[in-house]
This record gives sequence, C-alpha cells and structure tokens, in this order.
Amino acid sequence: MRMRKPLIITVLMALLGLSNLYPQQQSITDYLAECERKYGSDADLVNGEKYFYPYRQSLGDPFFFTDSRSAVITIHDKEFKGQQLRYDIFNQKLVLDYRDLYGAISSLVLRNEWVESFVFERQRFIKMEGPEGDVGFFQLVTDGPTACVYKWSKNHQLNLTSGVQSYYFTEPVKESFLMIDGQFYPYRNNSTFLKVFDPEIQKPLKQFMRQSKIKVKKAPDSQIRHLVEYCNSLSYEDS
Repeated sequence: MRMRKPLIITVLMALLGLSNLYPQQQSITDYLAECERKYGSDADLVNGEKYFYPYRQSLGDPFFFTDSRSAVITIHDKEFKGQQLRYDIFNQKLVLDYRDLYGAISSLVLRNEWVESFVFERQRFIKMEGPEGDVGFFQLVTDGPTACVYKWSKNHQLNLTSGVQSYYFTEPVKESFLMIDGQFYPYRNNSTFLKVFDPEIQKPLKQFMRQSKIKVKKAPDSQIRHLVEYCNSLSYEDS
C-alpha cells in the first residue's frame, strides 16, 4: 500500500511549481531549503504562496473564524485530515497554517482551483459555480432535491466614528440560497423562503414553520436542515 505524501509537501510542490525538484532531493529538509534558496522570503511571491497578514492596522479580521481551526481538506479527491485552516471570507482565500522544520508556524495560501471542499467541525464548504456564474466556496447546509447553501463574506470599511483614519472588518455577512434543479433562489425571511415553492406546498410549509417557530433569517443550521428535509418530503409526496 502506497503512503500518501503529507499535505504540506503536496501543497508546497504544487504552489511553488517545483515538482520536478523533488526526485532530486534526498529529504524534505533539502527540498524546503531549495525552495528558500530559489524564492527567498519575499512577501510578493507568485500570488502570495507564502501568506503574510496585511491588515495589522485594521480592527477585526477577514476570517470566518478568527483563529485557525482543524479541518478536513479535499484536494484532487484526496482527503487530508487534521489540517489547521483559516478561511478568509473577505478575499475568498484559504490559509493553511503549519509548523516548519524548525517548529515555527508558517502559512501558505492554497490554490482555490485545486481545493474541492473543506470541513470544519460543523460546517462543510464546497466549491461550486454561484448564481452569478462565479466559482467560489459555499457552505452546504443540507443536500437533496432541494438544497440549502450559504455564501459568506465580510466588508472592509473606513471607521468614521474616530478622529483618526482607520479601517475595520464587519461581522460576517450571510447570503442564503435554496437550490432546486441547479438553480439558485435567494431568501431573506420566511416570506421569500415560501415563495420559492409551488402554491400547493406553501400552505403546509407555512404551517410547519409556524408550529416549529422557525424564523429562517436567524435559524441555526440544525433547524434549517430540519426545515429543508420537510420541504423535500412535501415535494416527494406532491410528485
């Protein structure tokens, strides 16, 4: 049984474009040393393969979670568990944190086009084409004939309340969508959620939402999953 290369090795080889060097190196230590000799520690490497945090003068941060979280990352159908990941929802980048050969924490920007999905403990994100035709990561809340996905973002704004010019990051902004037959249907509240469905489904669905005291704008993921599962059961009965 062939052993998988560690994620760090695979990503470094891919991101730095030095795959052809690997067979020539006797160890990963030699390989990383060759990367440093060739590229140095310049922050302006090709598209920022090495990550340097650029917002130290701003309040807040651009991440989904402020701290690095353990995640399962899928790259080219291969799962890599227990990776420390930060999801930059302002720039839509994935930052991998790891310890180098000397025990220091380093960071790399993963190539979005190679990452298929990543999963934190309770949130799963998949790469897909969005409603505007742009490819990005969406949180898959629940799957099925009717699915629910979220698109997360943050804004970087000028702080106008102080006398000194400064910037800050807003709280995460969530755009909610139902997906039916590959089409995106945005919703913001119970009314716009109900309008996605056919009239014969809306009545029992509205009753279910009232009885379950569901307000989709603030409902937790678990409640949304329960609701969408009920939507799918109604659609199945209607067919």
